[in-house]
Amino acid sequence: MVRSLLSGLAGIVLLADPASAADAPPGASSCTGCHAPKKVADSVIPHIVGRKAEDIVTFMREYRSGAWPSSVMGRIAKGFDDQQTQAIAAWFAAQPE
Repeated sequence: MVRSLLSGLAGIVLLADPASAADAPPGASSCTGCHAPKKVADSVIPHIVGRKAEDIVTFMREYRSGAWPSSVMGRIAKGFDDQQTQAIAAWFAAQPE
């Protein structure tokens, strides 16, 4: 139930900008379910659109290894290898804020 809800929300977020959604790498939609395309005031979930790709890759590796504990991100990060993480990070870094 939660997974289908998040998938639906991710699709809605990506549909908000169909031009950038068309070239999104596989897996990017799993990020947009929580990380909003625009900055949200007082959100504990960081804004990743336009962030440096190197930073996103570093955070994902730390979540994957358990060096940076989390309730959700560690499990998500383990689902991507380095190549997938780099593609997703590069795509988010290239998106206009």
